[in-house]
Amino acid sequence: MKKIFYIAFLLFCTNTIVAQDKLMNAVHSLKNNELDKAKELIDAAANDSSFIFRPATWYYRGYIYKELYKRDEVSDRNSQMREKSIEFFTKSIEMKEESPFKEGCENSIKYLALTFYNESALAFNPDEYPIAISSYDRYKELIRSVNPDADFTEKDIQFNLAMGTTYNKIASIDTTNASTYFDKSIEYYQKVIDLDSNNFSANYNLGIIYYNQGVEIVKKMDYGLDLIELTNLQDQLFNIFRTSLPFMKKAYDLNPQRRETLIGLEGIYFSMNDVEKSELFKKKIEELDGEGNKIEEETPSK
Repeated sequence: MKKIFYIAFLLFCTNTIVAQDKLMNAVHSLKNNELDKAKELIDAAANDSSFIFRPATWYYRGYIYKELYKRDEVSDRNSQMREKSIEFFTKSIEMKEESPFKEGCENSIKYLALTFYNESALAFNPDEYPIAISSYDRYKELIRSVNPDADFTEKDIQFNLAMGTTYNKIASIDTTNASTYFDKSIEYYQKVIDLDSNNFSANYNLGIIYYNQGVEIVKKMDYGLDLIELTNLQDQLFNIFRTSLPFMKKAYDLNPQRRETLIGLEGIYFSMNDVEKSELFKKKIEELDGEGNKIEEETPSK
């Protein structure tokens, strides 16, 4: 009986040492940059009852998967290595609040969050803008998971500016649905103003969107319209330019030397039959020649 107990004890000790080796060897392989071997060992440790409840196991598993992501899938927006790494770091944090691995897990999650932010920044174009939106949302979600009080104001401003510009570009391409995309562009620029009423780019671009809408109507105007139709069209134009005015005026207040803004104000006041103010801004512009010239949208800085 004693012999059987002794053998069982030895087996227990042996199994514990083997299990311990799985984790230690995984870390050793990681340090030697033997990532495939490290993954095999850490996966085995994570399925071992001796280590499944240890924060260290999930921290190192997350770290190994993060390194595999960097090696093999850094260009893959749907990387499973990245998602698994985030999952493992999160699990380690949730296991023990005062774990010595908590800070490392949080820093790694922040790093992986930034990869989503970078993906978003690269996708501000007419073909990939849905990726820009989803990746930016994922970035914020991950940052909040480790820093609930994170302030995204500045990044939200840049994101909304970029999205406003992107939708404006799409409107110029998809003329059939241009009004829908212009509305989306206006929505995003308005979000910027809600965050920062003194943002020059948002005010300027909103002014330009409405201004150019009015210019396009003028260009396409049929002067053979009867009096009632012409009056209605003039009322429509007046309302469009009146909508543009406060944004363009705000842009002027923020940067009185911006020539394009002066052109816009001169054209807006002229279209609203305010000749005195139109002449005032005309005098501020050297070599200005082009009432109603279509002017370009402000491109947000990256």
